[in-house]
Amino acid sequence: MNDRTDSASIVDGRMTLPGVAGAFVQDAARPLAFAADGLVAISGHEWRDGVLHDAARIEGHARPDGATLARIGQTGPAQDLSLTIRSFPGDSAPLLRLSFPAGAQGDLDARLAAELFLPQPLFAGLRQDLAEGRAGSLSFTATTNLWLRQGAGDDEPPVFHLAPEADGRPVQAHGRVQSISWRPLEPAADPHGLATGQPDHEAEEPEDPVAEQLRRINWSLKQVLIVLAFLMLIIAIK
Repeated sequence: MNDRTDSASIVDGRMTLPGVAGAFVQDAARPLAFAADGLVAISGHEWRDGVLHDAARIEGHARPDGATLARIGQTGPAQDLSLTIRSFPGDSAPLLRLSFPAGAQGDLDARLAAELFLPQPLFAGLRQDLAEGRAGSLSFTATTNLWLRQGAGDDEPPVFHLAPEADGRPVQAHGRVQSISWRPLEPAADPHGLATGQPDHEAEEPEDPVAEQLRRINWSLKQVLIVLAFLMLIIAIK
């Protein structure tokens, strides 16, 4: 099989590009992991073709976990991705799409956008946990159609390459999510080193002023007795 794009040739699953050494292959056994945080639930609606649609979504930031994203023969992209999580009807496996913003194809530093499509029950569960503080961070792995340099083997971290633009179509990559999980944010460390729930001695209720005054009088009497004892000792010596 021989497929031709504007700048790449794909023969028997091996992609080569003019001016780029080596070949690139796809490997379904090498899933790509992502970590995400800064999750915010957004509600809304949109009209498409005169029909009202639910536009509820979750937005945040994502980045490759233990891997790097690259463009073949080009600079970038940045490893910090904008993340949008949407729902779809049914209960099939979640899907992932990576793309550049519309109109930004010529910008080598353009920020990739990651879109995660979850079945409605899973999306609803994530949204509820997010509202209740149980989904501060998110992690997921996906099998994608990104490209790995042939012969790279088990290089760590692996470098996943986006295919070049083909026939004027925008650069995109797709994947099927294999696993997804979320957890609450880790509690911030106490800057004063005080354990949570421990009493703050500085905030304790003040002592009874009468008791405090008696304590001071008692201490003063002790000091006077000590002085008198020293005076009696001096007199005795003389």
